[in-house]
Amino acid sequence: MFKSVKNKFFRGVLSALVILLGLCLGFFLLVYLTVPAYKFKEPRPFSGEYLYNPYQDMNPDQWKKYHFHCHSHKYFGLTNGRKSKETAIDSVYQALGYDHYGISDYMHINPHGAEKEGFIPGYEHGYGFIRKTHQICIGAEKVWRIDYPFMQNLNMKQHTINKLGEQSRFVMPAHASFTKGYKVSDMKWLSNYRLLEIMNPYGNALEHWDMALSNGHRVYGLGDDDTHDITNIREVCHNMTMVNTPDLVPEHVYEALEIGNSYTVEFVNFFCFPMSLEEKIHEVRDLAYLTKAQLVSDTLFIETSAERMREVSFIGQNGKVLKTQEDVHTAFYVIQPEDSYVRTQIDLNLRDVLYLNPVTRHPSPTVVDRRLDEVNWAQTVLYWVVYAVAVLAFIWYLIKKAKDAN
Repeated sequence: MFKSVKNKFFRGVLSALVILLGLCLGFFLLVYLTVPAYKFKEPRPFSGEYLYNPYQDMNPDQWKKYHFHCHSHKYFGLTNGRKSKETAIDSVYQALGYDHYGISDYMHINPHGAEKEGFIPGYEHGYGFIRKTHQICIGAEKVWRIDYPFMQNLNMKQHTINKLGEQSRFVMPAHASFTKGYKVSDMKWLSNYRLLEIMNPYGNALEHWDMALSNGHRVYGLGDDDTHDITNIREVCHNMTMVNTPDLVPEHVYEALEIGNSYTVEFVNFFCFPMSLEEKIHEVRDLAYLTKAQLVSDTLFIETSAERMREVSFIGQNGKVLKTQEDVHTAFYVIQPEDSYVRTQIDLNLRDVLYLNPVTRHPSPTVVDRRLDEVNWAQTVLYWVVYAVAVLAFIWYLIKKAKDAN
């Protein structure tokens, strides 16, 4: 009698667990399978007789230091922000002379600093642990809770970018090469985003950037620290973004980022060799900055506040180095008719590298961005009907098996 009751109890528990597992599986299946099916137009390189220079209205006296990606102590430290209290983040980045340092907690808009004029709300979107297909949402209005944490195909990545863009000023694919969350080949097709995190200690994305640019996507680069432990000075001040704006008013910052009036800074040896906070403060505050990126007819002239630039490289279609100049005060490149875009990379001194946004070709003076994605509604509805029937049938089967066991 006791044995029979015991067996019945365990069968009941097992049945409940099976049902719970089935419901969880069904939930995730529904989340994944409700993604629309997209059809992507064939991409094409930039072309046309007009050259767009993002620095045409640059004022060299208006550069501001920005950083959009770091983590504070949230979720009991489970997200590896255990020692990063907001006040500690303030202390370090203010000492470094940053004008803005955005806290981008996972799936949470941190209100710290909201009382300041230059506050820009943001967060890091994504639950994924194995394949970190994450995005930094800059100027976020609210958090979009849906994600595809186990794996993502091209449809899911494009759909996520589109949905996040409805609630944020910018959606920026983060640490693209880290765990291959974004494949280089993805950037050929993905559109409807303006910014790409090209410099991140966990994964740079220059190949991704050149793939996007080579296929006609007007994407501008940013650099961030992705700091998780603010008390570990090795995690601080690897990369930053210089934004050309007259003040810290968010809308003015957004306008500069939108047109590409910004550039990325990489502090190469900060990661390779230990430096104290005081040494980093000195390095950052003495950093040479861009003073000229002027397009005269078809010739691009580059200058910085440094007396000499160690090496300046001009890079074009498919990441090909078009020209390199060494130990110069002024660098220049004559843009050829076959050059679809030209971006400039400046090695100042073997320690500090500047990545400028590209000059791009267009058929008219007014720049129009091309979207490649379009929802294939006939295919989408067909998939949804088939998947819904399959999921319901599977849940019914699990419930039936559980009843039979009793």
